[in-house]
Amino acid sequence: MELAIIGKEDFCLGFSLAGVRNIFETENPAEAISKVMEDQEMGVVVIDESIMGKLDEFEKAKIEASVRPVFMMLSMKEESDALKKMIKKSIGVELW
Repeated sequence: MELAIIGKEDFCLGFSLAGVRNIFETENPAEAISKVMEDQEMGVVVIDESIMGKLDEFEKAKIEASVRPVFMMLSMKEESDALKKMIKKSIGVELW
């Protein structure tokens, strides 16, 4: 199972230094998301919150409903509704 990262250059830099191979530095996330969803080896996709803001409602719903790969959004905000939904979907418990 592979890990993928989707985000802007500054978001992806740390993951690249940590050795993650599947990195998609992009301002247009739709294309990267479709590539990741087609790859059967992808298990977890970490996506930048600022990139999520550029998606339309259909694409957001598609990501939130995806079981494989699982999409996890990293947020700089203390509280985010999308993050709450993804955590609840992933572990089955609402943390806050």
